[in-house]
Amino acid sequence: MRNLFTPGMRYMLLGTFLFSIGSLLIKLAGERIPTMEILFVRGVFGIGFCWCIVRRAGVSMFGTRRFLLVARGAIGFIALFAEFYAIIHLPLADAIAILFSHPAVVALLAWGILGERIGKRGLVAIAVILTGVAVVCRPEFLFSVEGANLDPLALSVAFGGVVTTSIAILCVRTLAKTEHPAVVMLYPPLIISLVSPLFAEGWVMPTTIEWVYIVGVALFMNCGQYFMTRGYAIESAARISAVTCLEIVFAALWGASFLGEIPDSWTVAGGVFIVAGTLILGHGGGQEETPS
Repeated sequence: MRNLFTPGMRYMLLGTFLFSIGSLLIKLAGERIPTMEILFVRGVFGIGFCWCIVRRAGVSMFGTRRFLLVARGAIGFIALFAEFYAIIHLPLADAIAILFSHPAVVALLAWGILGERIGKRGLVAIAVILTGVAVVCRPEFLFSVEGANLDPLALSVAFGGVVTTSIAILCVRTLAKTEHPAVVMLYPPLIISLVSPLFAEGWVMPTTIEWVYIVGVALFMNCGQYFMTRGYAIESAARISAVTCLEIVFAALWGASFLGEIPDSWTVAGGVFIVAGTLILGHGGGQEETPS
């Protein structure tokens, strides 16, 4: 196993698994608890989590590139809200399949902004990923069969989440070269804790089991983010994103096991396309970089 994955990919694999558990808990908590309330708790726990790591590492808590860190925090807030909303309002496997098509967008942005070349294989991989997204969503103008009957608003939010997540990943990729991972992680929960109460429409007192779900979201997703951030610090943005496709598999497993959501053949087929595309992209689609 150690020979199959680079250190960065191993960090990403662990982070992806932890994130998948967090996604399941978001779905469970979101049956009654407002999205902004779940986000707020995640943010508060995130600040404490990052503070402990930063203090242990002996580095400045607020970093050096503060403007870019604040921008990363704001983008992260938007991306997390979109992710949480999509997970709550779409079947878990469909939501994760759409959200984790972001390697295609990451590769395109990394090519245009960071100079990481895509190549012919990368273009094919991106086409395969986008085909998978189309199969999952089944828009009427492309498919004559009955549509996927997915919430149009939730789909729009999910696609917005794909774009903002991709931008956030490139911010992490840039910042992680000079900032401690915990410092990069600090700003999204900081922004979330400050901003989410302003947009909350009422607060609900969680039951005991809902507190377990919400605290679990905070713990699993903050730990997952930490390992992902460490991975992005030492790997190509396109290559390491391929590992995140495994969350689609985890989501289908958790959805079938705990939510009674059995993916239909279209979702399975679309997920296979997305997984195949991200694996192609990670294997060699984004390895070449423009010489400096």
